Amino acid sequence: MIEGAKAKKLDALIKRLTAAAPDAGATPPPPEGADRLVHELVYAFMLWEAGPALAAEAIGSITGAFVDYNEARIGMSDELAELLPKKYPLAEERCRRLRVALNTVFSREHALSLQSLDELPKREARAYLDSIEGMTPFVAARVTLIGLSAHAFPVDKRLVSILAGAGVCDPDESPESLASSLERYYRAGQAAPAYLALEGAEPVEAKKSRAGARKSSSSTSKTTRTSKSKTKAT
Repeated sequence: MIEGAKAKKLDALIKRLTAAAPDAGATPPPPEGADRLVHELVYAFMLWEAGPALAAEAIGSITGAFVDYNEARIGMSDELAELLPKKYPLAEERCRRLRVALNTVFSREHALSLQSLDELPKREARAYLDSIEGMTPFVAARVTLIGLSAHAFPVDKRLVSILAGAGVCDPDESPESLASSLERYYRAGQAAPAYLALEGAEPVEAKKSRAGARKSSSSTSKTTRTSKSKTKAT
């Protein structure tokens, strides 16, 4: 449960992130002719445990290599994985899951479309998404929240790390448990802006790694300058 000091830390974090990047988290526009919700599905799979920068790059690579998402569906999962940026987390698993999910949608709908979800009650639409083979809770929740404007809160281990770094949750809390707490904490209509603010944030580990790289680079530069100065002096 998020309450007391943790609630204050969460509110402060969302306020800070929103002020720093008010337009963060928007899904890139779908390719021409693509089903809107299928595009949300593909983007959410690329976003899962990766973040928006990598996901946007991955979507660009996929749409550049295939005529459309249907051609990507027919392709092999290892072909998809090879298109992703180097060191993409869970590259093979996410592409395998994505291809299975797209084929499940095609088999059910006889087309690569999720337009039928717009006609369903929100709970039924979420249940439909959860039942798609290869689906992850994060992907289903994001399509529900952003694509269908229904109440949900997408959480993966990356987002757990972000919130743990801010003191909102324990580092070992499961994504499912944290998602449940956030869904209770936010009312319908409040979850989307809060989630989108968090989506663009960086986990603490990534910040430390980047800071360490800058420090190492700076140290190397100083050493090089010092060596050059000594060489000139001799």
